[in-house]
Amino acid sequence: MSTPSERSAAPSRPGTTRAGRAVAGRRRGAGKRFLVVGDVLDGVLVQTTAAAVGVHDPAAVIRHRPVGAAGNTATWLGWLGAEVDLVARVGVDDVYRHERALGDAGVRAHIRYDARTTTGAVVSVRNDVGRTAMSDPAASGALTAEDVPVELVDSADIVHLTGAAMLGGGGAERIASLVAHARSGSARVSLDPSSTAVVQAVGAEAFLAALVGVDVLFPSEDEALALTGAATVADAVRALTERVPLVVVTRAHDGVLVGRPGRTPQRVPVTPATVVDTLGAGDAFAAGFLRAWATDPVRVGAAAREGTRVAARALGFVGGRPPV
Repeated sequence: MSTPSERSAAPSRPGTTRAGRAVAGRRRGAGKRFLVVGDVLDGVLVQTTAAAVGVHDPAAVIRHRPVGAAGNTATWLGWLGAEVDLVARVGVDDVYRHERALGDAGVRAHIRYDARTTTGAVVSVRNDVGRTAMSDPAASGALTAEDVPVELVDSADIVHLTGAAMLGGGGAERIASLVAHARSGSARVSLDPSSTAVVQAVGAEAFLAALVGVDVLFPSEDEALALTGAATVADAVRALTERVPLVVVTRAHDGVLVGRPGRTPQRVPVTPATVVDTLGAGDAFAAGFLRAWATDPVRVGAAAREGTRVAARALGFVGGRPPV
């Protein structure tokens, strides 16, 4: 979920203590276990007044944060009180640091290390015009289905696959193998394409063919259009539901479009928010949706509304993860 209108403050957290999070967990997602597989990255987040190359901004605000789509989604699930495991890959020198950050957010981290490369990284630069992002997949780009323990898949109720670094390398074969591995147990499988660049790198038709076995797809509007070549997002949703039984398209300030086969797409509005940073809001949306959907898979509209509430909360923080 990208930027909703800046009309009011974000809704309050469901509980600021562990007890509060436990109460929230009994309402939605109670007794369910989530496995998130994908990117854990280092982020350099810059807020600047510079609007052109070559300009020096001595007053820029620069923050270093752990980021990455999988890490973001897992930490929001942990913040919501869910039982969540995460599998990712980082450089050998960064295992403890990322395990600690994830553990502090209530996530059971299963971090693979790579001695041949570094931890993947994102540089995000924001100014009054918009955002420019650059990324290096590094270790995250080497994550495969073989890194995901069978016992974690077997114990999960939902397996969520996400992250441009992971999905963008290895082509459609890697995506298909990850989906097949996630389906090897009884879990439902969700997937976030993560980037139009990933769709273009893999190829739209090859990407769609790799989605066999996915239960819910979380594309942005641009990703949905790139996957289908459709003229409108409604047409894209209808085309995608021929491949995946539940499609949830995030549309920035236009809210969410939920598609199911043979039904008119359902529109869900955004939750008003005060926008500080849009980075990771889509990952927070996925966490909110999945936690609600795990408990009641029929009420997808309610799950989408829960996703927008969590995304609105995420928009109030810099870096894409909830405060610990």
